[in-house]
Amino acid sequence: SLSTRATNETVEYNTLVVSRGGEYILTLSDGTKVWLNSETELKYPVRFTGNTREVSVKGEAYFEVTKNRHKPFTVQSDAMRVRVLGTTFNFKSDKSCRVAEATLIEGEIEVKGNKEEGQIILAPGQRAELNKKSGRLTVKQVDAKLDAVWHDNLIPFQKADIFTITKALERFYDVKIILSPDIRADKTYSGVLRRKSTIDSVLTSLQNSIPIDYKIVGSNIFISPK
Repeated sequence: SLSTRATNETVEYNTLVVSRGGEYILTLSDGTKVWLNSETELKYPVRFTGNTREVSVKGEAYFEVTKNRHKPFTVQSDAMRVRVLGTTFNFKSDKSCRVAEATLIEGEIEVKGNKEEGQIILAPGQRAELNKKSGRLTVKQVDAKLDAVWHDNLIPFQKADIFTITKALERFYDVKIILSPDIRADKTYSGVLRRKSTIDSVLTSLQNSIPIDYKIVGSNIFISPK
């Protein structure tokens, strides 16, 4: 649903609300692309004016920001602010989350808590987490692309062994994967697994690259070498 509001400076704002189970892709007036996850709200100006570009988010969004060194791009939420010159990142801050987070895929962003908690410049592959209760801002090294799988449903792997792959699958499908003790880690997989509706179909496509057998019992999956 979309609503428009004008302010005194005659800047018109749109508010886009994505319903539960939905997703939406939007291109802003400067060419920046925004993917909005389910139950996310984005408030943005119809046209960016002046020397800044500001939007605000409740929920989760993935940004590909158009470079413009003279007009920094800022994402505002209830807990933290992210300032960008041109970059790709995932941003998550909703009412139900204890932690607000920004994960940098490429480029450079500056992250700052709204109550002046810290100020960090992130490098690609880092995630800034702000604990809303304690006000602590921390940085973690992560596989940044895995934080943003929801936006294109592709799970990327670079020379990943079966341990790395199963860890990612456990996270996306909320299952427990038990590896047979004689499973070998010397076979690796590079490429993209399409996130499918069932873990069954993902494991079947993985079998084309890695010699494994699997058995699903409830929410447990047993994997053994082929």
